[in-house]
Amino acid sequence: MKKRHIGDLWPLIPVLFGFYIPISYVAIQDGLLGSTGSGAAQIGSSVAVMVVTLRVAISAALLATLLGLLDAVFLAGTRGPARAFIAVMLLATFLIPPAALASAVQAVLGSSTLRATVRDETGAVVMLVVRWAPIACAMLLGAAAMWPAEQERALRGLSPWLALLTRARCLVPQALRCAGVLLLLLIPASELPSYAGVETISQRVHARLTVGDVAEGWQLALAMLIPVVVTLFFLTPQLQESARSQSGGGSQGLPRLGRVDLLLAIRTAPALALIIILAITAWPRASELATAGSELLSSFSGILIEVPRAFLISSIAVICGWRLADGGYRWALLVLCLPTVLPGSLGALALLEATRSITPPVFDDLPLLLSLTQICKLGAVGAAAGFVAVRVIPVAERNSSRFLTPARGRWRVRFPRALPVLLPAVVVGIALVMGEVEATLLLAPPGHPAPALELHQLLHFRNDEQAARIALVLAMLGALLATVVVAPLSRKGK
Repeated sequence: MKKRHIGDLWPLIPVLFGFYIPISYVAIQDGLLGSTGSGAAQIGSSVAVMVVTLRVAISAALLATLLGLLDAVFLAGTRGPARAFIAVMLLATFLIPPAALASAVQAVLGSSTLRATVRDETGAVVMLVVRWAPIACAMLLGAAAMWPAEQERALRGLSPWLALLTRARCLVPQALRCAGVLLLLLIPASELPSYAGVETISQRVHARLTVGDVAEGWQLALAMLIPVVVTLFFLTPQLQESARSQSGGGSQGLPRLGRVDLLLAIRTAPALALIIILAITAWPRASELATAGSELLSSFSGILIEVPRAFLISSIAVICGWRLADGGYRWALLVLCLPTVLPGSLGALALLEATRSITPPVFDDLPLLLSLTQICKLGAVGAAAGFVAVRVIPVAERNSSRFLTPARGRWRVRFPRALPVLLPAVVVGIALVMGEVEATLLLAPPGHPAPALELHQLLHFRNDEQAARIALVLAMLGALLATVVVAPLSRKGK
């Protein structure tokens, strides 16, 4: 029995070899945790930065979840024009890296206006909410898509606004877990807050690791695990058991509310404006049309080369999280989540130092270390999606699958039922991999396509037109991925 339980923990292999073993090796070798007294003093001097980081992350996670909940309720509970288009547009902008988002806002408002409007914690929270609310919406739509036909018919028998309120109340348990996973993803966020002039703990850790006191950087990173553990214990209590039997229901019977249509149109306006701004910025002069066309094709080919790797990385992370959640291994989920909240440069530097002397030279031309680091960074996405997916499966189906062999019941019964929740999580992972900069800068082999890193460097040198072309291609890819997510959630044909 014990051997079987140990064998069920195979999803932890990537984080063990990609994070925990290198981290332990570097910490022991360099004695980074030995000076406890000085470490406590250094951490004490950074308490203000930690408080700011947590305040921004908690506020952004709660507001993004609230906005995503409203979007999910309106999209799932009403009928109207272009519902699928609205969902696609909201999700498409998430794939645009934060650097391009901030650059587009600056191009419209101007540098002085930008500093006056978003140059504080409020600005950081607003930008994070706008970026992450569509992800909360996608995960909540995935949970709502598994409601049974009986529950849908009962909701459609209510008055329109009462039905919307009831839908929102039914999604509250999943929304709370969604807020928790967004908090895990926002604690290490540093790029968007930096554009608002807010220093986060991730920025300070990165600075200490590269140009300052390395030991202090490690100690600050470990200190940030305290709120993470609290968040994970909040995420893991049992959700209410589901009595769902099957999903169903078409768009017939759903109310059409003019005010909801207006709210969704207003909600989509910033996404459309962002894409229009990028298109205008990317449009070349007549004399540069041929050069711009070749740059656009080059960006498109580079992004297409990177997408399969991002899909593989995200799928591995999500499947690992779902497998542990399906087996009920809560402590293993905790182990899987911890690397997510630490700066990407921390794990990347540790992995690079631990493997430098043992990896053959041929590995220098392959993105293996980069892929392993990015799998570790997506642990919280996979764990949260897996936990929610397991809890929304009907109790009767979950119990009946136990009568089959473990592998058959897991992969033939429970895994297909979990796909409406796991699929949006895979898309989130792809977007995070495509927009990752820190680990890519440290571990990417020469010549490896890295759209976000290239865009970041182009914006740094004020090559806005070429950067806008890359961002526009990323937005097009985001629309394609969003279509993949929205299609299974559509009611047509159900």
